Amino acid sequence: MVNMNPFLQPVHRSLLQREMLGGIPQAGLLLLVFLGVIFIYGLRINFMLIPIILLYFIMRRLTKADQWCIDIILDNVMQKETLIP
Repeated sequence: MVNMNPFLQPVHRSLLQREMLGGIPQAGLLLLVFLGVIFIYGLRINFMLIPIILLYFIMRRLTKADQWCIDIILDNVMQKETLIP
């Protein structure tokens, strides 16, 4: 059988996957770094490092299951509570 579409090209998997920093999306990592700077550096609450590390591993586990899970959660958290009539 002859290929009638000359524009077919193989697409590499790396072009289809998202860019992740540390295994989680950029928004999630930015949130964790922001919380770390506020609690550990700003307020000098050193024991908050443990929940931040736990949140990192939870986010990484969720991202392995679905790459868009963290973005969906953050979008739902930031959503306005009012409905437009």
